[in-house]
Amino acid sequence: MAKKAIEIIASEDTYKNLSTFEDIDQLNKTVRAHKETFNNELSKTQIAVLDLLHRYSAKYKGVSFLTKNKIANLLGKSRRTIIRVCNRLEELSIIRQHEMKRSSDMQQTSNAIVIQPVESNHSIASDTQEAVEVSHQEDNIFLKQLHNINTIRKEDTYEESYPSFIPNSFITRVKPLFPNVKEVYELYGKVRLAYLKSNLECPLEDLETITIKAISDAMSALKLRRIKKGYSYDALKAYLYGTAHRLFLEEKRRESVRKDPGLLINFLKTRKNKLVQRLEELSVEW
Repeated sequence: MAKKAIEIIASEDTYKNLSTFEDIDQLNKTVRAHKETFNNELSKTQIAVLDLLHRYSAKYKGVSFLTKNKIANLLGKSRRTIIRVCNRLEELSIIRQHEMKRSSDMQQTSNAIVIQPVESNHSIASDTQEAVEVSHQEDNIFLKQLHNINTIRKEDTYEESYPSFIPNSFITRVKPLFPNVKEVYELYGKVRLAYLKSNLECPLEDLETITIKAISDAMSALKLRRIKKGYSYDALKAYLYGTAHRLFLEEKRRESVRKDPGLLINFLKTRKNKLVQRLEELSVEW
């Protein structure tokens, strides 16, 4: 059987229309009601997935963009298990999964997983797969009428507490594209590793200017697609490490010269001698 064409285009208006909650408080009450209603039916893994979707659905109330792989990594489960759990939650009308496509190339992107209001639940006996499919078709017809196709894919928008040792300026620079605490922590870890490799005596906390320059250069390169390894989080980490290491090595040279100014004089003498030697080699008799 041929796969059904994806009709919904990922855009800000789409996400707003998918959201059915007026505020976070209403969303919180709905999730609690779902867990109370299906208390005897939901497994620990199913509850954990629901809680995770709840946490990562703050910007567009109740709408999460976590991929199955991301959920699996965060919970330490297999992707296949997460797919089964999401399908079960959808059968119970706790969530609804919407396949999405990008406006830029009309290719499939991550699904939007939407937590459903309590009043939309049906009895388990009457909630058949056929009813789910019909509901999907109705949603697709409505969402096809949206005209705003500006793609805005924001994952992990839930506000979390970041480690205190990470500078606020660093978090502010990274957060718009990678707001998840784990991602910010890993990126700062690359900066710290580059610092340790450079053997600087100055504490990392006193080198915030270099840290921000490194992450700013890396984020700009990612946005401009100038990273050879591609447009991805992993490519950004590798590029950030290389950039930070180069900047810290430059600072290490400056630090060495401050401790022993003679190093700079010897360096300049060496360069001068090489220049004179080269000029002599190029000289010819008249």
